Amino acid sequence: MRRFHSDLHPRAQRIDEEKVGPIGGMILFVISESSPVSAQEIAQTLGRDKSQVSRVISLLVRKGLVEKSTAASDARSSNLCLTEKGLLQVAAFNGALVETAKTTLSALNQKELQLFSGLLTKILEP
Repeated sequence: MRRFHSDLHPRAQRIDEEKVGPIGGMILFVISESSPVSAQEIAQTLGRDKSQVSRVISLLVRKGLVEKSTAASDARSSNLCLTEKGLLQVAAFNGALVETAKTTLSALNQKELQLFSGLLTKILEP
């Protein structure tokens, strides 16, 4: 994990044009996977404090990466979706993750990659 992180960090910094940082990137990923989603759901998914998540969401809205709309089920709550700019940022972050994974896993042969993939899938299954 340390090797993965040390390779990913400089790549992510280069493409983080909006300076949203790691937590902002994680929030963008959650929104991209679960849109529309509430701040409460994001906080639960990431295991973070709702107030911290709300502050970062406000930053993402100001930067034009996320848009808020009133939730149909509860007018006090907001649904969050990515803007076109937010989608582009997530795509850039995804590219950095893919390149980092390729670099990190390049030491494995095809058989080891298949074994690793199978084990990871088993671990991540609900």
